[in-house]
Amino acid sequence: MITNTKIPLAFHDIVNVLMWDDSYNKENVISRIPCGTKVTYWLARAFTLSNMKKYANKGQFTLSYYYQKNLPLTEEDLKSLLDFYLSQIKQLKSLNRDNAMSGLIDISSFMQTTEMNISVLPCPPVLMFIRVNLLCDEAHTELRKLYQFGSITKSDYFKQRRELFKPLNKFRADFATKVSEAGRLLRTFEAKLTAKHDA
Repeated sequence: MITNTKIPLAFHDIVNVLMWDDSYNKENVISRIPCGTKVTYWLARAFTLSNMKKYANKGQFTLSYYYQKNLPLTEEDLKSLLDFYLSQIKQLKSLNRDNAMSGLIDISSFMQTTEMNISVLPCPPVLMFIRVNLLCDEAHTELRKLYQFGSITKSDYFKQRRELFKPLNKFRADFATKVSEAGRLLRTFEAKLTAKHDA
């Protein structure tokens, strides 16, 4: 049986940290899009349910069937995100290498590294999602270098940063919708079961 494993993470900008974990927000502000830690928990639960062979009840069977159909699509989305961020990193690193200032400025002084540990079920969708978040952070670091080295303006930086975060934010929002759909499916099933027993 797979058990939770503690995995060390490091993000190099507070924006990536806040996308990953709502608890770093000041005054208990919670993002309208579920944070990375919440999505990680949902992915682990989806993986567990989709791989069940024995079911405690028919409701559990319903959720298992739902995630057996939907989790492969989610993993395809994660693979697309991996490819997207790897491509962005390659492109941004190339642009930074071409900038003569890149060898003259110590960019680490502009970075705010946050290290943390997360206890997770080390299953493929969870590990893919963690990697996507770390790659997004790396791409963002390279984009920030472009701005710090004077290759792009501040407004260009913020515009490109929005575009960089958009695919990951969309994935988090879309998977939250799938989790909600699973919950509605279970409630509908349980309501029908109750009605059948009351009849």
